[in-house]
Amino acid sequence: MKKLPVGFFLIIQLFALSCFAQDAAISITSRIESQSPKIIIRSLYDFEKSVSLKVRPDPRFIPSDVLIKTISEMGMTDAKGIRITSGFDIDVKNDVVIAFSGGIAEFVKTSGSDSGFTIVASFRDSNGNFVSPPKDSIVVCSTDGERYCFEYKDIEIAPPKMAFVLLLDRSGSMTEVISDVQSSAKSFLKDLPSFAECALASFNGTFSYHNQQFENCNCGDFGLDSLKAEGGTDLYTPLLSAYENLSQDNFKDHQKAVIIITDGQISPDDEMKEKLFASKKDILTFVYFLGERNDEHLKGLADAFLKAATDIKTSLEQYFTSLSTAYGTQKVLQVRRCDGGN
Repeated sequence: MKKLPVGFFLIIQLFALSCFAQDAAISITSRIESQSPKIIIRSLYDFEKSVSLKVRPDPRFIPSDVLIKTISEMGMTDAKGIRITSGFDIDVKNDVVIAFSGGIAEFVKTSGSDSGFTIVASFRDSNGNFVSPPKDSIVVCSTDGERYCFEYKDIEIAPPKMAFVLLLDRSGSMTEVISDVQSSAKSFLKDLPSFAECALASFNGTFSYHNQQFENCNCGDFGLDSLKAEGGTDLYTPLLSAYENLSQDNFKDHQKAVIIITDGQISPDDEMKEKLFASKKDILTFVYFLGERNDEHLKGLADAFLKAATDIKTSLEQYFTSLSTAYGTQKVLQVRRCDGGN
């Protein structure tokens, strides 16, 4: 068992986002008045630009600036002759490069064998949204430029194994938003790939799992209607439990992620944090803050921090949509050396 505004000259400013900031995509401010901003327009793609499914690489296998520059000048072109000089990803350990002429390519997981590689990858277009690109826009090659041949399959056709743990904050400070958390989490579970397995736990000063074993994310009964906000907050203990559950042999070959929804009111605990660092391993951790963001006590553990916009319900729905889209549009590539040369 797997345990568990009007009349002013307006300036439109575009802001770049990182995994550690969630600013307005477009701010419209008054040229006359110094206050800012008058209007904030938030894009769904803000969330997608901040989401990466890539497990942090071993520091020994982080591509050097020299290697990145060399590959950008290598003259990679897709099957239509479109040159690719950026947006590629490098797997140094397996000496393989993946590129997408329409945007950004990213390794999620690579496993090698004598006959070639199996690559799970995600792709984003120039607007930042996750897409399923045509095969002729993708290039796979070695770091010295040898082109590889590959078969290209949708995740739904060749699904990897996936396991998720949702950790939902039900402390007293979450009272005003708990219904939004419930409804958004329900939608997320239904939108994940049909073969994914999920567990859901809620926490305040203590925590409890809502299902006794991992269940199909789309069909499981996760008891979300029983959430009631009260009490204090202890996130470290349920997070450690999630890491330990996902580290079981049952999930050895799975893509694994913990998704945390919290207001971030967490007390420091250095000893527990060290235990978490030791247990995290290859488990992605996404933290979505409601209310005031305080990421100090989770830095180093989370792979992405995001913060709610003014409309909590809409922002949560967009966030969960982005995550489920990211997982649902991944591709599986069976890579081999081409017959008769490059």
